[in-house]
Amino acid sequence: MYIKWIVCTVPKNKKEAFSKAQEKWVKTKEAKGFIAQTGGWNLKNLNEACIISFWKDKESLTNFMNHIHNKIFIKNKQSTSYTSISVSYFNSLLIMGGREISIPLAIKNGQLLRIADCDVQKNKKAHFEKVQKSIWLPSMKNTKGMLGGEFSVNDTSKLNYLVSSFWDSKINHENYSKLQLPINQKDANINEDLKSIQGKLILLKKSWQIIPS
Repeated sequence: MYIKWIVCTVPKNKKEAFSKAQEKWVKTKEAKGFIAQTGGWNLKNLNEACIISFWKDKESLTNFMNHIHNKIFIKNKQSTSYTSISVSYFNSLLIMGGREISIPLAIKNGQLLRIADCDVQKNKKAHFEKVQKSIWLPSMKNTKGMLGGEFSVNDTSKLNYLVSSFWDSKINHENYSKLQLPINQKDANINEDLKSIQGKLILLKKSWQIIPS
């Protein structure tokens, strides 16, 4: 699976325009290899819009960018509603199991997206990937409210990872953060692996959701 991750800075007076433009990306569902897309506002920075999309492979996304993307982008005039944009691409390494059996279902029933953007020490790459598989994934799979997600590595920067998990409610994620997260952090000894970590908690907007029928 191939993942596109977008973060936009949107002025307060342009948020409605941005949101309406984002709704017009629905034609993306016609693209070959498209799996699902969703997004919303970062609860830690309400002027930050975050969008994540999932594709069968890099070739599928490249084909969409070359033949469909620009037509939608020009027509919806979304570029006039944000002051900055960051786009990055990731290859899935591990599927994060949860209550749902697929990413589209996790998106459909999710209210919240938790993102951990991790930069890892060069000599800790193997350990970081190992503990994700042996500690984090089994623990999160059995956590109440966890619907599913992906553990992925940056397509160009192999020491940058994106951990994306979908949750059915804010309260279930808060309970996980208070009760289970500290235990996982201790067991995985994650602080020694990381150069930096940026966390985002995104309240998903159903109107931005795109899931092929």
